[in-house]
Amino acid sequence: MKKTGLKKVLVTMLITPIMVGTVFAFDNLASVTVEANEETTETSSVEDIAPLSLSDSSEEICIIRAEGWDMKEGRALYTDLYRVKKGEELVYHARVLDGYKLVTPFSTRKMIVTSNETFIAFNYEKIKPEKPEGNYIADGRYVTVTNKNYNTWSNFSWKYRQLGNDLLNKTFQAKGRYEHQNGSTYLSLYDANGKWYGYINEKGVKFGQGKQGAYIGYNKYVTITSKGYNTWSNFSWKTRHSGTTITNKTYLAKGKYHHINGSTYLSLYDKQGKWYGYINEKSGKVGKGQEGSYIADGRKVKIASKNYNTWSNFLWKYRQSTKNMYNKTYTARGRYQHVNGSTYYSLYDGKGNWQGYINAAAVK
Repeated sequence: MKKTGLKKVLVTMLITPIMVGTVFAFDNLASVTVEANEETTETSSVEDIAPLSLSDSSEEICIIRAEGWDMKEGRALYTDLYRVKKGEELVYHARVLDGYKLVTPFSTRKMIVTSNETFIAFNYEKIKPEKPEGNYIADGRYVTVTNKNYNTWSNFSWKYRQLGNDLLNKTFQAKGRYEHQNGSTYLSLYDANGKWYGYINEKGVKFGQGKQGAYIGYNKYVTITSKGYNTWSNFSWKTRHSGTTITNKTYLAKGKYHHINGSTYLSLYDKQGKWYGYINEKSGKVGKGQEGSYIADGRKVKIASKNYNTWSNFLWKYRQSTKNMYNKTYTARGRYQHVNGSTYYSLYDGKGNWQGYINAAAVK
């Protein structure tokens, strides 16, 4: 082998990531940076220099030790030993280690070997495993489950926790969320008592403005049957109307809220569109239409006017005139508190034949 200038020993290491920090200890070692030495025209590989012949004097041989360190754990990850002739140039490349990243600011050392037992150190740190769900992000918003097709999960290995149908129309606090690499956002749900319900895809919920949860369109007519429930102006429980003033009246519940406290609140409007506030749904019954809900009655009534008709339904299909019923007594088995403000009795004669619905103003 021809030699021109200095002899260079190139040490190329296998790749196996590992190390944190950077520590170098050189004993009378002349070192330079990684840039190539233009005066050196020959590079020897590890195979070129090892093993050395027995004729080589021990005074001419230097031991080079290169180590990779996990500085956080304080342990060596690898140790490489090389026998190099004094005066030769050594180029050493740090190993690439699986599960580690090199934190020493360079990966190659280039030096002229001048002394024995030279030490080279490269520092590594562990690579934290990438979590597909990403990092936890604090949230705190309230959400109502509106889609039964989304279950909750105990972890991001998709261990099933609860069926979406069991959580439908319930409100939870999403204390945190994860922006998953699959493109979906997952919310970490808790109930009012702090019980964890798992992770749910946000596509299965609607966000609310507070503990009341999300507004949900409803548009059903409700007759208030219990005077023990007030209406509220907000969910800080500011009273709007006393239950005694709205009982036995029918309202349009345009929307509802499934509160985190477990109750459902209806947003009530009268026939003119005036808002009456929020009321617990336990206060009344839902009807099929503007007539409101059926209320059992049983009273006896006498037709006192000839100027009213009875109706077959609340689309006002004519049934008969009270001229033919005047002064007769019927049983009002039930009644309806219509949203128009009137009460309608459902009349039966003595033989149990239904006579239709009549305005309460026509009887006494």
